[in-house]
Amino acid sequence: MTGSERGETPLAIARGEVREGLAALEGFSDLLGSRRIGPRALAQARGEMVPACEALRASFSALEQAFVAAFASDAEAQDQVRTLGAHAGACVAALSSALSDGGSLSDARRRLALEAAVRKHGAELRDAFAVAELLAAAVAPTPTELDLVDVLEQRFGANRSAEEGVVRIAVDAPRPSWLVADRHVLGGLVELAAPIASRRGTVTARLGVARSSGGGLLVRLSPSPRNAAATRIVLSVTARGEVPGSLGIARVAARRAKLGLTIDVAAGIVSMESEREAP
Repeated sequence: MTGSERGETPLAIARGEVREGLAALEGFSDLLGSRRIGPRALAQARGEMVPACEALRASFSALEQAFVAAFASDAEAQDQVRTLGAHAGACVAALSSALSDGGSLSDARRRLALEAAVRKHGAELRDAFAVAELLAAAVAPTPTELDLVDVLEQRFGANRSAEEGVVRIAVDAPRPSWLVADRHVLGGLVELAAPIASRRGTVTARLGVARSSGGGLLVRLSPSPRNAAATRIVLSVTARGEVPGSLGIARVAARRAKLGLTIDVAAGIVSMESEREAP
């Protein structure tokens, strides 16, 4: 049964197809990185990835079209969607170019070059899709009363051992820290803010809270000061690369979810404010 037969929206169908395409790309990347896979098997897999890459391009295009339709009355959101779509299209084109080299993969340099290209453009596409997921949450946000700390722990996990490819956020907030927000938009904004506040992973970010003058909760991410006191909770957030238009998308998502948002990239400070205090 297809997504349309199950009654899924065009946006949900397109998101699912992009996920499938990215999973196939990640599987091919793993094959390239395994020295137990010989050149003949890799050549076959590369041949299969050429149409798979075209399908991924079509899926990202369908995703862009679905977003444009979903944001029919929001011109700013549509502009950001098109910027994101152009970036994803360029990444897929670069990937297709790398796959089109039909040279023998028994040549170690050619294999390594293909592996590097697949990893690079695959990471770019995963990061673009992560931003798209923030946009998806902003199509019809549902603000509810939430405990900020619970939301963050559920999304990112807490106190995990050090891992590669993550940035760390030390959470300096009491439990509970009530606010009214859409949990998916809130989590997506924190994920986008993490590399800014951690200066691209060179320091641990700090997340603090305070009540604003309007009664809402002010959430502030910034670089941790030197010799800062240890916090009970440290989140591990996937380290994302820079995606063109991501800050504009963050502002669109925050506006639609009725969250105040300020971003100071130079200072590494991102602040979010709920519109009102939870009852």
